[in-house]
Amino acid sequence: MLEHAVETVDRDALAAAWAERRTIVGAWALSRLLVVAGALALHWTHAPHGYFGPSIFHRPLGALEAWDGIWYRLIADHGYLLVAGRQSDPAFFPLYPLLLKVAAATGLPLGVAGIVLSNLLFLAALLVFDVFGRDVVGPSVARRATILLAVFPTSYVCSMVYPESLLLLAFAATGWLALRRRWVACAVAAALAALARPEGALLVLPIAAAAAARWRDADVDERARATAAVLAAPAAAMSFPLYLGWALHDPLAWTQAQHAWGRSFRANGVFLALTRGAHELGRQAWAGRDIGFCLLTLALLAVAWRLAVPRMWIALCALLVIVPLTSGSFESDARFGLVALPAYWGLASLVRGRRAFAALVGVSSALLLAATLTLPLVFP
Repeated sequence: MLEHAVETVDRDALAAAWAERRTIVGAWALSRLLVVAGALALHWTHAPHGYFGPSIFHRPLGALEAWDGIWYRLIADHGYLLVAGRQSDPAFFPLYPLLLKVAAATGLPLGVAGIVLSNLLFLAALLVFDVFGRDVVGPSVARRATILLAVFPTSYVCSMVYPESLLLLAFAATGWLALRRRWVACAVAAALAALARPEGALLVLPIAAAAAARWRDADVDERARATAAVLAAPAAAMSFPLYLGWALHDPLAWTQAQHAWGRSFRANGVFLALTRGAHELGRQAWAGRDIGFCLLTLALLAVAWRLAVPRMWIALCALLVIVPLTSGSFESDARFGLVALPAYWGLASLVRGRRAFAALVGVSSALLLAATLTLPLVFP
C-alpha cells in the first residue's frame, strides 16, 4: 500500500515537473529543428558557397561543424599545438573540447557528437535560466525570456560545435546558485564557465556582490565557502596558462595565439572598432550584424536595469560585449553578447501582450533560420 502511494506521488511529481517545463522543451525543440533544417538545406543545395569548402557541404550537418568547430575537433583529437605567428588552437579554452572527446566515446563521429552535446547543453541552459529568472524577475517574465533565448537569432551557434551552450548553462547555474547561497556548487559552476571561455572569469563580479550582500549575516564557515566561490572563476581561468606551460612549455601560448587571431588588447581598441566598423559597414552589410547586436544588447541591458536585476550582472554582461571591442573589431560581438542573460529579461519585459510576444517569437524564429542559412557567408 505504501509503495503504491509512493509511486503515485512520484508519477504526480513527474507529471507536474513535465507540465511546468514542456513549454521550454517545446521552444527548444522547435528552434533546434529550424537550425537543423537550415543546415540540411545548405547540404542539399551546396549554396551559398561563401567560405565553405566542398567537404563541409558533403556532410548533412557539416555547416554546424564549421568555423571554430574545426579547431575544437582538432583539440579533442590531438590536443594543443602552438604555431608561432599563425592562427593556432591554444586560443581556445579546454573544457568544451574535453567534453567533446568524452561525447565521442559513445561511438558517434566527433562532429556529430559535438552537435548533440551542444544541443543538449542548450536545453539544460534554458531550463536553468528559467529557474534563475524566476528568482530574479518572477515567473512570467522569466518564462518569456527563456523562450526568447531559445529562438534568439544568434542562438544557432548553440547547435554548433561551439562552447556557447556550455557557457550559457554555467552562467545561469552560477547566478542561481549564488542567489541561493549554495557557494560550493556556485564555485564549481563558475570554474566550469572560466574553463569554457575566458570571459567566464568575469563571474567574479556578480558572485562577489552576492557574497558581500550576505557577509554580515554569514558565519565563518559560510564566509569561507563564499570566498571560495568568488575566487573560483579567476583561479580556473589562470589554470589554463599553467597547463599550457606544462604541455607546451610556454605559459604565454594563449596570449600568442590570441595575437595571431587578431584578439590582442589595444588601448585605443574601442575607438578603432568604432571607426573601422563605420568603414566596414559602408563596404559590406554583414558588419552591421555584430554592430547591431552589440547596440541591441546594451539597450536591453539598460531596460533590465529598471527591473530587480542585480547590478553586477548587468555590469558583467555589458563587459561581455564591450571588452572584445578592445581588439579593434566588432567581429563576433553578436555571439559574445548571446550570454548576456539580463538582456533577455529586459526584452521580455517589453512584450507583455500575447500578440506582441507571439509576433516577436515569429520574427526571431525567421531570423534564426536566416542566420543558419547564411552561415557560409559570415563568421559566427
